[in-house]
Amino acid sequence: MTQKKVLRDLIELLQPKLSPFNFKPNLKEQGFFRKDEHATYFYFFNIYNRTVIQTGEKGYLIEPNAKIGIQAIERYYKEITVNSYLTSEWNFTTLGNNIANLLANPDGINRQRNKSLDLLIFTETDLYEVATEIYNKFTNVAMPYFLMNNTISRVDELLNSYPKEYSVHLVNDLWRFIKGLIAAKLNNNPKLHQLIETYSNLLIERDMDPDCFQEMENLKKNLSKITS
Repeated sequence: MTQKKVLRDLIELLQPKLSPFNFKPNLKEQGFFRKDEHATYFYFFNIYNRTVIQTGEKGYLIEPNAKIGIQAIERYYKEITVNSYLTSEWNFTTLGNNIANLLANPDGINRQRNKSLDLLIFTETDLYEVATEIYNKFTNVAMPYFLMNNTISRVDELLNSYPKEYSVHLVNDLWRFIKGLIAAKLNNNPKLHQLIETYSNLLIERDMDPDCFQEMENLKKNLSKITS
């Protein structure tokens, strides 16, 4: 089985199950999406090559991801970012991680990283079993995550409640800082300026790239324009 065939087969198996939830397949992005009035939901799969050392048998590890794009926040982020390589809507996600990491860090602080659901495909039988487990994780983890966290106030809470800790909900530090601040501004968070100071200091402490400092400056210059 090739990686492309595994992906196609997974999507074909899952499409009838996810369709009642209004999720549509996207083969290029390796998963499914649903777009509502205020948010877009992404349920997609990272696929990694795996080999059984004893036998040399080759297969794949599948990691499902659940991510949310809040349109009001991403609209402002698109005006602030200096990263021209971000072009697809799938690049503009506000919250999310792979399912294993979300389950491993229920308090939202990213202490346990690089977790896996160990969904391995070596045979056709494995394919059906993994598709079943991916669907179970969709209904039991991803959908509740989507429905619980699809508002600006929840983004503000999840990204800004523990500003000095790493967040499992947005592991890219720059995105977490900038999008967290956009959410705080839209949500009229009284700690906004305190958060700006904290995140600005963390850019230095974590020795982040020059682009990160530029985006923070862009945010500060456009702060008055960010309105709900």
